Amino acid sequence: SFSQNNTIAFYTDKSPRLRGMMVPTFLDEAGVRELGRWGANHIRWQLTWGGFPHSAADRANKEEFRNWLNGALAHVDKMLPVCQELGIKVLIDLHTLPGGRMEDYNHRMFTDKTWQDEFINIWKEIATKYKDNPTVWGYDIANEPQDGRVENGALNWPTLASVVAHDIRDIDANHPIIVEARGGDVGTLARFQTIDVPGLVYSFHMYVPHSFTHQNISGKKKTFHYPGYVGLKRWNKEAVRKVLDEIKDWQTKNNTQIYVGEFSAIRWAPGDDAYNYLKDCIDIFEEYNWSWAYHAFREYHGWSVEHSGVKEDETPAKEPTSRQQLFMDAFKKNTRQ
Repeated sequence: SFSQNNTIAFYTDKSPRLRGMMVPTFLDEAGVRELGRWGANHIRWQLTWGGFPHSAADRANKEEFRNWLNGALAHVDKMLPVCQELGIKVLIDLHTLPGGRMEDYNHRMFTDKTWQDEFINIWKEIATKYKDNPTVWGYDIANEPQDGRVENGALNWPTLASVVAHDIRDIDANHPIIVEARGGDVGTLARFQTIDVPGLVYSFHMYVPHSFTHQNISGKKKTFHYPGYVGLKRWNKEAVRKVLDEIKDWQTKNNTQIYVGEFSAIRWAPGDDAYNYLKDCIDIFEEYNWSWAYHAFREYHGWSVEHSGVKEDETPAKEPTSRQQLFMDAFKKNTRQ
């Protein structure tokens, strides 16, 4: 066991930063060790069932969902001693939610209270399982929750998040609870009502401007530059700062902690544009004392910093790319946890 205030007190403005990457559900030991070699001190461990955003969970019953989740957590359990050895703190990220999504991308649990009850029970069990584990940094209770439709006596996301946060805290006094606003967006977090539970950390995902970060993922549409124009707006470091200042202002007003759970730029953005965007984001995160995780390591090759900027080339580069080097340099600031 570790002391009551170990982790919650650990995550303050004065704490060591967490700098790392999000990883796929079944990342192997070699992958964990590679991140350790790069100097990462943090993994956001996504628990995703198959694809994103739609997955097998969309059609699964409760038993099937639990079987998947138990298998995913059993794999994480095997990797936690490796993470502990390497000084890597792990965030448990429930990326696929019970009930999955409906055709309109909204999460089914907001239209079906029985799935919502399952969600609450799952987090009570996870908190019970990891409450004394110092390698687990915290619990990211729902990845990019979408509650555009709330029906049949179900709670909306802010209310459900509050219920789950209270329930986890009743069981586990040690670990931060990470809460994203609707969709994980900057704009929704900047309007989010804080939850009255100690040791909460609020998280958002940075993909602004989306037309740049996600360009040409499916087919060739239009090329965007960074710095450069998306529509009539010019994007550069100051424009990115303006977006992030919404969060900074909200943080100051509410006296909260902030964690950037995802940020990225597709690797085939033209020239050095992906590198330039990522560098500007990291510079501002560092200035604002935010911990962060890059999306993503050894998951979809489009986000991989181990691959070149040539879309058609799906094999890792022989030498570290400039994007990989950017992260290895940023990780030099890490202290071993």
